[in-house]
Amino acid sequence: MGTRKDYIKTKYTGIYVKEDPKTKVKAYLARAKVNGVEIEQIVGYSNDKYKTNPALAYQKRVELINTHKSGKSTKKIDNPTLDQFFNEFQELRKETISKKRHSTIQYFYNKYVPVHLRNQKLSSLTSADLQKIVNQLISEGKKGSYIVTVKELFSPLYKKAIEYGIVEKNITDFLKFPKYDNTRYFSLDDEKIKELMLKIMDIPDNHYRVMFMFLLRGRRSNEIRSLCWEDIDMNKKIYLVRDYNNKIRKNQTYMLDDEIIEHLKLIKEEKGLVFKSSRTGEKYTAIPKKFWGHLQAEIGINMRVHDFRHLLGFTLVNNNVSLESIQRALGHSNISVTQRYSNQKELMGKQAVDVFLGIGKT
Repeated sequence: MGTRKDYIKTKYTGIYVKEDPKTKVKAYLARAKVNGVEIEQIVGYSNDKYKTNPALAYQKRVELINTHKSGKSTKKIDNPTLDQFFNEFQELRKETISKKRHSTIQYFYNKYVPVHLRNQKLSSLTSADLQKIVNQLISEGKKGSYIVTVKELFSPLYKKAIEYGIVEKNITDFLKFPKYDNTRYFSLDDEKIKELMLKIMDIPDNHYRVMFMFLLRGRRSNEIRSLCWEDIDMNKKIYLVRDYNNKIRKNQTYMLDDEIIEHLKLIKEEKGLVFKSSRTGEKYTAIPKKFWGHLQAEIGINMRVHDFRHLLGFTLVNNNVSLESIQRALGHSNISVTQRYSNQKELMGKQAVDVFLGIGKT
């Protein structure tokens, strides 16, 4: 059983909480004793789809106790097999990662992790066992970017196992992977960039137009689809991309330029999602693919939605914009240089995007 002394007791029996100092996300831990067996399990996060709070965590604790009484949980097993722990780990984080990511990890596990490893005790596995999976994928000619899924699968699993006191170290730290370049190089000539911008600004649907304007400014698909009116301050000309909606899991603030503010005013609402599916009224599952396909066909380009970010980055490099400004505009995590200029970072990002947008207006 893990000793999580950094969790603070709440007023609800058996419920403890810990707040991440960086993301401010709260993790709720349930503790109980059933049939002489101690139970300790995270039952939710403040940013999951249930917006878990202490009261809800307590309800989940009751459900957890009932589950253990029925003999369905593996937490009562001091040393679970890999398969037992993996299945419970997948269930635990179902609400904290995307459905696509969840299914990808499940598929990879089912396809590439040998049955004899799945049936071994988690604590008995070694880095050599996982290295054999890596080596097998290399021999099959898999891409390096795909092979690294071994680490993406097992590293968080072992971190959780360390928390539970099942293992003492993360064996994925000792794995060796082939070197690879996962950078996608994408660019368009200036004329195509101008045509793309003009087509976007001519989109008749106000919501679609603003959505693609945010893509032009370097935002990721999920950042746009998750954006709420509560995160936008048009008076201060800033908007917030919340930690649980971006890749680096930190709140990020960006400046709004006058052009996008004028278009935002056309669709302004008091609260809720800025972009909602006309069919479900909920968050879009993706940038509208059919519409984007038609737009590409009209311009004569073959471009993924994420290529807007590559296009912005490489175009700015070619126009002598500093790497520090580009990193800020794209919201990358490794922007150590810009950390020295924290008071100017929002302005730096805006200036970088302004250069890019200016290309389409010259």
